[in-house]
Amino acid sequence: MKLFSHKMTAIYCMALVFITGCRDENKKNLQGYIEGEFVYISSESSALISKVMVKRGQNVAAGQTLIVLDDDYEKKQVEIANQTHAGEVSTLADLGKGGRDAELDILKAQLSQAQHDAEVSRSKFSRYQKLQSKGYVSELELEQSEADNKMKWDRVQELTSQLKNKSLPSRADQIEAQKARVESSLLQVKQSQIALNKRILRSAASAKVYDIMYHTGEVASPGAPLISLLPEDTIKIRFFVRNPQLYKITQGMQITVKIEGREEPIAAEVTYISPKAEFTPPVIFTSAHKERMVFMIEAMPIEPGEKLHPGQPVEVIL
Repeated sequence: MKLFSHKMTAIYCMALVFITGCRDENKKNLQGYIEGEFVYISSESSALISKVMVKRGQNVAAGQTLIVLDDDYEKKQVEIANQTHAGEVSTLADLGKGGRDAELDILKAQLSQAQHDAEVSRSKFSRYQKLQSKGYVSELELEQSEADNKMKWDRVQELTSQLKNKSLPSRADQIEAQKARVESSLLQVKQSQIALNKRILRSAASAKVYDIMYHTGEVASPGAPLISLLPEDTIKIRFFVRNPQLYKITQGMQITVKIEGREEPIAAEVTYISPKAEFTPPVIFTSAHKERMVFMIEAMPIEPGEKLHPGQPVEVIL
């Protein structure tokens, strides 16, 4: 009986040491959870949702279309801006090359006719001068012929000046002013195109569609989240340490993370150490975790593509 009693005592002590060791080992592990930084996709202005192009839980690539908003107004604005810009460019080209060929042809024809009329008027006036000296033409008729001759040659000079001016390009200040209008119209084209492009909401990076808040046919308010995305590179491990343990942790150190349901732990690197203390972590996973003053630590998985999900509880081994 004594031998049996001694054996039972030894077995009990061994079990007690094992249990105590397990508790101590678990106590050294730090409690934490998986956290993700979500990206919220929204519209800058109030808009009717024409079509939602993705589904909840779907993986999307960078640049992939998520939502198409109604864009009838924006398309019309682009069309008007392009027409205005084309008109300003055409006006600048006209100013640079002078009058149009048709206008110049008309002026040339008018000048040719005026020169002919002026030559006829000069011949008539010369003839009247000779006749007046012989008494065949009165002084009044001679004066009228002289005035008509002068008027005809004045007309020739006027048309000659008009043709010369029309053949020259516009003044430098007019051309510079028109260039400014061309630049302004081009800016309107770019702005209207940007506004049109914003009616298609795209993913900025590879991510998972975490949630869809608005659907086809609904009207979204400005800035309201329409879709939330979870990029892979924003999933991290968050845990909390007491003040004595804080000095054992440094930026860039590697840690081991146990995740419930996975046989093999994963390696992670500490990326952030909170500069201020918190009184309790946001989530308490065990009743033994009663530290009141703790510091938040964040770490990123070293191996990309680890299948981690926000909210998963983890144990961190330093």
